[in-house]
Amino acid sequence: MGSSEYTILKQAMVCPDDYAVRLRYRSKSGELTERVVSPIKMTDSRSLLALCLCRENPRRFELDRCSHLELVPAHEVLMPMEMRVLEAAPVRSPKPKKAPAEQVPA
Repeated sequence: MGSSEYTILKQAMVCPDDYAVRLRYRSKSGELTERVVSPIKMTDSRSLLALCLCRENPRRFELDRCSHLELVPAHEVLMPMEMRVLEAAPVRSPKPKKAPAEQVPA
């Protein structure tokens, strides 16, 4: 994430009545969604605490999974915002179950 993205987040945090942020977020499972959030604070150099206006709950976002950040005028935001799935999580094949170990008589 570059300095322009941090500038966008900072502006939305400083002026929460004026701006929200639209972003793309890749979940741990690989699903890519587009969301609108209201940033609250940076929890550390890698995480953002924000009110997800799609889920209507505070969420922690890993910054390295965020992309395509843009400021959205607050007057365009109504909760709940639609969360668009841009790319579904990859389907993982189930792991084969291990056969129970045979017990050796003592």
